[in-house]
This record gives sequence, structure tokens and C-alpha cells, in this order.
Amino acid sequence: MLLLPGTDNEACALHDFGGDGPPVLLTHGNGLNAGMWATVVPNLRPHRQCFGLDFRGHGASRITKSPLDVDRGRLVEEVLNAVDAIDNGQIDAVGHSLGGATLLRTELENPGTFRRLWLFEPVMVPDGHARPDGDHPLVVAARRRRTNFPSLQAFTERLLSKPPFADCEEQAVRAYAELGTYPTSTGVCLSCSGDTEARIFGSGTTTDFTKLKSINTPTVIARGEAVAIGNELPPEMASPIASHLKDGRLLPMEGLTHFGPMEDGATVSQAILQHLL
Repeated sequence: MLLLPGTDNEACALHDFGGDGPPVLLTHGNGLNAGMWATVVPNLRPHRQCFGLDFRGHGASRITKSPLDVDRGRLVEEVLNAVDAIDNGQIDAVGHSLGGATLLRTELENPGTFRRLWLFEPVMVPDGHARPDGDHPLVVAARRRRTNFPSLQAFTERLLSKPPFADCEEQAVRAYAELGTYPTSTGVCLSCSGDTEARIFGSGTTTDFTKLKSINTPTVIARGEAVAIGNELPPEMASPIASHLKDGRLLPMEGLTHFGPMEDGATVSQAILQHLL
């Protein structure tokens, strides 16, 4: 694991998950970490060297000052730092939710960074669409989230006991939990605080989707067809994003929700390889 400091000295964490072939970078959604790809990576390794990125305030990264600067430009900087650490040329990348949107923004602002992109429900908000405010259920839930647990096992069991993680593969949930906690004198604490997650939900700027046509990178926008109540925005945005890209393709995936990469790693990895190979 490699810590990559940004210009403000906050660091992201880059994990080398191994594998053979050209590199692929995997990015995660808000509140998650690179462990979310645990059931996807084994199927990619025979074809690709896999790298996972933990954005600032997530996973193995650590915050040096609070409140953490969660400006989306900082996340783009972290993607570019990761790409530079992996390879000095174009690479492929896979992203989920916030991570997918950050990869798109990186390519929009830095053309030619990526050879191909595979994105599961990247969350980009179009001009004229309201961002989640302080009363939005996602923001409220994040701020109320419990952060301390008596053990890693207790935290993992709590995740597996209720949605959305109850519908995910146990290996993916355990990997997320392991990367997403650090030991304390009384047990473990979440590395991504509720405040960080809530401010990411409520931050960011809207995007002029017409500018997406300038992205030349062949891109798949995957969408789960089993929409979770209260989280309708990510699948709703998938089709408009794909249609505005110069070389975009929408991929509906039956039976998956917004947490699709953690729900069926075999199916997701097969779809990724069909696009990247």
C-alpha cells in the first residue's frame, strides 16, 4: 500500500492487488473503499494488474486535519497521482458511484488520461438539478452513522445484518470492513467519518452534460435494474450520461442495485473484461 500526498498534504491510499497484464485502476463510492472490489478483482487478475484507490478520508487513508477538504478537484488530483504512480501512459479504469464520476471528471479535464472506462452508476448531477441538502435522507443517515465498534467482527456482522450490505457478497463486505476501520483502545473505528461522507453527498458542483461529448474514451455506463427506494438518482443519471458521451454505451444489469459490484462480483467482472479486452 502506497500513500500519495496531495498538494494540501492530505493523502489517498493506493493498493496493488496484483495480477498479470496491463494495469487497471479501481475507484470506490462515497463511504466505501477499495475493498468493495474484493469479489471482482480475482476474476480480473488473470488479465490485468489491479490497483485500488482509497480516496482521502476513506479506507487506508488518514485525515491530518478536520474538516477534510472534499472538493471534487482534490479527488481528481488523487486519481491523477494514482495514475502517475502506476504508469506513465494511458491506463484503463473502473469506478463505482463517486469513483466513477471522478474518473469521468478526470478524463473531461485531462483528456487522454484513460484508454477505456467502465463505470457503475457514476453519480453526476446535471445543471438545474438540486444537490442533496442537509435534510436529504442520505446526508442525515451519514451524520447519524455509528463509528465505533467493539471489534472488526462486530462491525462486519452489523453490516451483514441489514440492507444494503445484507444483499452483498460476504467476502466483499468483509474486505470493505477491514480496509474501512482502524484499531482503537476499545475496538475499531471507521476511517470514513459520518461528517466526511455527509459533506461529500452535499458538496460538488453540477455538470453541464453537453460537455461530456468531448470525452473520446470508450466508456460503458452500467446501471443496476433493481432500484433501491430512496436512492433513485444514480440509476436515473446513467442513461443521460451514456447518451451524452461521444463513445458511451449504457449497460443495464438485471438484479443489481447501486451496490452491484459488491452483490455479484463474477457478473460485474465479466462485463468489465468484455469492455477492456
